[in-house]
Amino acid sequence: MRTVILLLLLLSTSPLKAEVVRIATAANFRATAEKINTLFEASTTHKVTLSSASTGILFSQIQHGAPFDIFFAADKSSALKLEENGFGVPGERFCYALGTLVLVGSGNPGDDLANPELSLAIANPVTAPYGKAALEILHRPEFQSAASRKLVRANNAIQAYQHWHSSTVDMALVPLSLALGGGAAISPNWYTAIEQHVVLLKHGEENPAAQAYMHWIRSEQVQALIGEAGYGPCL
Repeated sequence: MRTVILLLLLLSTSPLKAEVVRIATAANFRATAEKINTLFEASTTHKVTLSSASTGILFSQIQHGAPFDIFFAADKSSALKLEENGFGVPGERFCYALGTLVLVGSGNPGDDLANPELSLAIANPVTAPYGKAALEILHRPEFQSAASRKLVRANNAIQAYQHWHSSTVDMALVPLSLALGGGAAISPNWYTAIEQHVVLLKHGEENPAAQAYMHWIRSEQVQALIGEAGYGPCL
């Protein structure tokens, strides 16, 4: 009921004509964002366009003038830096999900991550927060015996999963949201919490569709959808 009331309020204050909100999302969140966008378009007069890549790539594009209205980062620091550097609207950034890593292709992460004969794919730790977290795991003392293994650094989390799915590698450290219910659980104590933040960008500050969308993703319906996709609640 609260969600319905919220939508009615949003519609009553929005123009009748359809506006377009341009969303940029980290690759791990793309499938979930597509579901959210479908619901948003069905519930309002607005339309959504979606672009996805690693957080670092999108961060660079935004700094170089990419006309996005909203940015779903896979970390906190990227969204915070955009806000601090004048690319984000102050006070409009918040945590929308807590990411979780799993190891696909393994039934025993403790043993398999220490085995140098098993190849592994991770997202690029330079541009992808999930890759950074994966590298943090691999640098743990108990896994140094496997430092010589074949390690594939994919462009983003989706590509890391695809490397495993196509049998290019034996295993992959990927977000739970991509593992489709599979994958061995990784101890959350093995890596820094992946706190994912969304920010309203300056380009979307005067866009009614972007403003409505930022309210929409706070709704109970959307938060439940994010949880069902494999993300945890924010700390």
